[in-house]
Amino acid sequence: MADTPADTPAEPPIIDRVLIRKMVVGIVALLAVAGACGLLLQEPIEAFATAFVDRYGLLGLAAGVLFTDSSLIPLTHEPFLLLGVSAKLPPLKIFAYAATASVVAGVLGWSLGHLLVGRTALKPWVERKWPTFAAFVRHYGARGVAVAALLPIPFAVSTWSAGMMHVPLRHVALASLLRIPKTGFYLGLIVAGWSLGTG
Repeated sequence: MADTPADTPAEPPIIDRVLIRKMVVGIVALLAVAGACGLLLQEPIEAFATAFVDRYGLLGLAAGVLFTDSSLIPLTHEPFLLLGVSAKLPPLKIFAYAATASVVAGVLGWSLGHLLVGRTALKPWVERKWPTFAAFVRHYGARGVAVAALLPIPFAVSTWSAGMMHVPLRHVALASLLRIPKTGFYLGLIVAGWSLGTG
């Protein structure tokens, strides 16, 4: 079974230099923000992070990642990675919980798109709200989700779109596995930036 609908547009959206530039700027900005937080706000951030982890633990961190990566409101889970780092949790544990939650968010986003959007009157609204992403996933199917999993494209919008367009779940689940290296890469940036700021 193909993972793209038959009525794909003749000219699909293209990943251009602007998107690549945004990715590079985002990487530099994340490193700089983590460093600035460590340098200027170390004590309040550590106090908040420790209180959060003491109360909710790693499952709370994972729940935050799951929410941000499956929400139709464009959000990012990097603040939860910083939360774990500043609470002095082992990076491997942060990675394991956050990466797992992010992958699960891909399946959850597909399910929500399939059940709540694909079968209701919400579909035209989603396509009007995010026409570029809807067109991208319509043309590329699960490959579009894979691109969104790695690049600065709202991941949840891609998985919701895939669900409402009936892209096979197994393909979306496989594409969501790319959240694992992305989570590891961004966690590494945050650890490096925080260490520079607090060192």
